[in-house]
Amino acid sequence: MTFIHVLGDGPAGAALLGGKGNALDALVRAGKQVPSGFVLTTMATAALTEGKPWPPEIASAFASACDGLIGDGSTVAVRSSATGEDASDASFAGQHQTVLNVPTLEAAREAVATCLASLHAESATAYRYLATADDQAAMAVVVQRMVDAVAAGVAFTDDPTGRHPGHIVVEAVAGPGELLVSGLAQAENIVLTREGHLVERESPGEPVLTDRQAIEVAAAARACAELFGSEQDIEYAFDRDGVLWLLQSRPITTTAPAADSAATGWASEFDTPTGPDELWTSANIQEVLPGLLTPLSMSTGTRSSQAAFVRGYQRLGLIARDESPPWIAFFYNRAFLNVGTTRMLGARALGASGDGVEIQFLGGEATADLPSEPLRKRARFMAGSLVPLGRLLFGARTRTERFEREVRQAERKRLTLATGDCSDAALRSLLLSGEEISGRAFAHHLHISGLASAAYTNLERLLRTRLGDERSESAIPTLLTGLKNVESARIGIDIWNLSRVALNTGIGPALRDDSVDPRSEALPPEWRAAYRSFLRAHGHRGMREMEASTRTWRSDPSPVIAAVRGYLDLPVEQSPLATLERQETARLALTEDLRRDIGWLVRPLYNRFLRDAQDFVALRERTKSIIVRSARMSDPLIEECARRCVERGIISDVEDVFFLSYEELLDILAGTDVANSHQTTVARRRKEMERNRYIDLPERFRGHPTPLPPASSSDGTVLTGMAVSARSVTARARVIRDPAIDDGIQPGEILVAPVTDAGWTPLFGLAVGLVVDIGSALSHGSTIAREYGLPAVVNVHHGTRTIRTGDLVHIDGAAGTVTIMERRAPPN
Repeated sequence: MTFIHVLGDGPAGAALLGGKGNALDALVRAGKQVPSGFVLTTMATAALTEGKPWPPEIASAFASACDGLIGDGSTVAVRSSATGEDASDASFAGQHQTVLNVPTLEAAREAVATCLASLHAESATAYRYLATADDQAAMAVVVQRMVDAVAAGVAFTDDPTGRHPGHIVVEAVAGPGELLVSGLAQAENIVLTREGHLVERESPGEPVLTDRQAIEVAAAARACAELFGSEQDIEYAFDRDGVLWLLQSRPITTTAPAADSAATGWASEFDTPTGPDELWTSANIQEVLPGLLTPLSMSTGTRSSQAAFVRGYQRLGLIARDESPPWIAFFYNRAFLNVGTTRMLGARALGASGDGVEIQFLGGEATADLPSEPLRKRARFMAGSLVPLGRLLFGARTRTERFEREVRQAERKRLTLATGDCSDAALRSLLLSGEEISGRAFAHHLHISGLASAAYTNLERLLRTRLGDERSESAIPTLLTGLKNVESARIGIDIWNLSRVALNTGIGPALRDDSVDPRSEALPPEWRAAYRSFLRAHGHRGMREMEASTRTWRSDPSPVIAAVRGYLDLPVEQSPLATLERQETARLALTEDLRRDIGWLVRPLYNRFLRDAQDFVALRERTKSIIVRSARMSDPLIEECARRCVERGIISDVEDVFFLSYEELLDILAGTDVANSHQTTVARRRKEMERNRYIDLPERFRGHPTPLPPASSSDGTVLTGMAVSARSVTARARVIRDPAIDDGIQPGEILVAPVTDAGWTPLFGLAVGLVVDIGSALSHGSTIAREYGLPAVVNVHHGTRTIRTGDLVHIDGAAGTVTIMERRAPPN
């Protein structure tokens, strides 16, 4: 009987070696550079019983095969190799287990047991049935010497996303490839022709591969395709000596959409129905809901946001009782706002305008070709909304404070609740209660945003009339800076204060260690008290903070400690607090200069408009924080729901809960869900979200969006956007798409980001300038840039695609231009 097959010993077939083992065996026999190893065959694994000793003959053969691979510092990788795995129609990627850096024979046997157990895991069984309609399979196990990888990744001989048909795509990360496969690191993406010529390179930080290495990987992938007779998806690694090792080769199973669908787009499950003339934009909304959204977040947003929007503006008299204009939509797992509806509200509100609201909140130029309502109709809404808008205007701060107290009280109850003791009905009731509170928080934020827009418009009109366009454009950003009551700006100040506590208590060196737990009882009481205070104020914030699947600073303190670490060596004069004080001084000086120049006749109006603009810009950031706090107070409830769903076999992993819709979750808790398991549904939705990850969408479009062709990373040297902080600076750029993954910004660099929310604020204190793909005059990035005195240009569309880390960049915050002065030297 064949228990052990050494890789390269001769053809044995997938029935004995499994899909992965069979492919590796073929690569070795073809002379490819593959780590040495062997396969524990399906004949051997069939004789193993969980929890019982291995048969002596199998144990002996396994020990002999491991001899020479393990020991003296050498470790092995133990990988599953199921019989249906890596087939032409189903890859089973991520469904079966891999155990890395296994140091001993006993640990290797335990790793084999782990791999075999994953064969019949719920998720793998569901995937198998979904992909092949067959729930029967056998598994072999591959054991190979570990490669000490300095760079690794995957390569496709034909772009599976359809963006570069006929081209080879190489993805790379520093370190082991599992960082890429598991999603823990953002990859460098390199596109090459089949002849090996580089076409495009996108690097989230410093380049991982040299051009020569990328060409070498492409050639190896092409050779695998020739060997197996089909397009291949390979895994590879470079060791410390620069040797390229092939770790896997399998057919590409994720094919690009057909030519007609690639040109016109395709429908995703949670896409919003829309008319062909509806105009949508990603501006503003993707600061609150950036990037890809899970089904739970999209269904919650569809359910609560639209309702809160309509009811809120009906109460203000700006939407009729029989109206429900479309406002928020989701396409390809991303959020968008309706431009026409946004303009309609601005045109109906006294003191605002459709153009003003669009420019201030959505960025860019006003849309000229959208139909406008007759003046008589708009006048009726203006008259009908005067009283409720007046009440809102004069009671805005009091109402905000009262509502914030209510949300904080509800949050304390949720965070201290013993969720495990709650019945399903109680959990469902608490979720619905949280939805109601979040809906009211969202409606209140929209109202305050409207007041902020009107106040901004009034101030802008007055200054333009008295001072002219050029002077007013440069004055407004300064007049709205140095306001220490802007909550998001407080984040940077409070992190700076934490860094001072760390230095004063002598724990600065300890915080430089990535493994430190800032909540440890071993740390000084002064630090623990300061850290608890920070979490009470900001613990609900974080990166992509309105996406339900992301972790807040309360649950994951690492981003906060990384920011504290960055501030430890920052001179006091460069601290956020010192910067805000300088900005305040400049603001007060300009305020007095303008007060003299404007003249005594309109001076009272100037004073009122300026005070309103400053107050409501700050209040808008505060109400945004309240929205996040109200939404994230349900995190413990979602965690308990996930645990129960796993326990009952409805899903296989707690993370799967985010791929259920909100309605499905409520039905499960109510006992009315008709499905006994959502495994196949979760697998399908994960696959669709992964497909949508690799497309780019236009910032504005009508109807259903069509994915864009790939943007060039070197379209030109000048980018144009919206000027929001009228200063200039020239410095090296740091492109950061995801602060949780990409290298952090260094003091004195220009931050280039796709979009910013509160989770980005700690980076602002280290940057000397800001460039953002999406944004507007009143967006989060613009508000905080003004507070910190950063030259800033937003809404540049493709800054993160055109600018590379290390490029020398000049920001003209008055003209709204970003110029690439000098390209970073390419890798050899």
